[in-house]
Amino acid sequence: MTLKPLFVSLFIMPLFTMTACAKEPSVDSDGIPKTRSNLTADEQKQLNDFLVQQKENMRFIEGGSYEMGDFGSKVTINGGGPIRSERDNKPLHKVTLDSFSMNAYKATYGDFDIYSMATGQEKVGMQENNTRVRGVDVAAGINWQTAQHYCQWLGQQLEVPMNLPTEAQWEYAARNRGKYVLFPTDNGWINGGRNIATYDELNELSSKYDTTLKVPIVGLYPPSPLGFYDLTNQNNEWMTDWYSEDYYANSPEHNPQGPKTGTEKVVRSVNVEWGDAQNVRANGSITLMRIKRLPNPPLIDDNPRINPNRQTSARCVANRQQALN
Repeated sequence: MTLKPLFVSLFIMPLFTMTACAKEPSVDSDGIPKTRSNLTADEQKQLNDFLVQQKENMRFIEGGSYEMGDFGSKVTINGGGPIRSERDNKPLHKVTLDSFSMNAYKATYGDFDIYSMATGQEKVGMQENNTRVRGVDVAAGINWQTAQHYCQWLGQQLEVPMNLPTEAQWEYAARNRGKYVLFPTDNGWINGGRNIATYDELNELSSKYDTTLKVPIVGLYPPSPLGFYDLTNQNNEWMTDWYSEDYYANSPEHNPQGPKTGTEKVVRSVNVEWGDAQNVRANGSITLMRIKRLPNPPLIDDNPRINPNRQTSARCVANRQQALN
């Protein structure tokens, strides 16, 4: 079993009190929260250690061309027919991407605590709807704008352009630079208990955190061949792209960014509610599956234990054609 670096847990507890009185953060012209100018020496060290770790977590992916979408016509699965029934991952089309780097891990509450401390914001996940499933290594439940601002802020700290991934970047990475891979695990298959959580394992985590909800923990299982954890585990991941069912028919070849406007955003990976091995295997072809989500869904007033954002997290991309390290 491979574990995520545990450096965050070494200093996460002090942050529980540091931002209790946080005020509205200062933002730049693009609305991205600014790092506070009055960080204490201890806070500055926490931030510096965090940035070193985040930089080390970035995995460089050499750009290239691949065929994005339902590649059933290229393989023997279903006799060369479509792999999935949905229309939104068709037609299969050529995409050419520049090189980029992507974080090996989904962002956790611990990661967002550093961001909140550094920018003077209320901590993510302290609303009543989130507190019962909050933990250091739990993939953070957040809305789209929070995810995007976090990645952009992180890029400013590392002095490299960063965003959420485009879905073309995510699929290229999940398919090991565009190979015909259905499940973005270490071996391309689903092996419950070895490279993805079983139903019983998710229940054990729920008991550990004293909640009836399933809890997403990052980095428990082996990474993909390119070094990415949990592309088939835990929370859906926000993409930069607006969602459109027919976008693939109109997508440009080079570095597609998604439609210019929309009402829903694309998410990839799986959500924790059906993310156990049996359900993932039954649904199949995770690298092709497009899901849409409202970028900022409202909380459910009559059930404060449910947060629609709980199933979404961030995995940042550095849009530079050289490795960060």
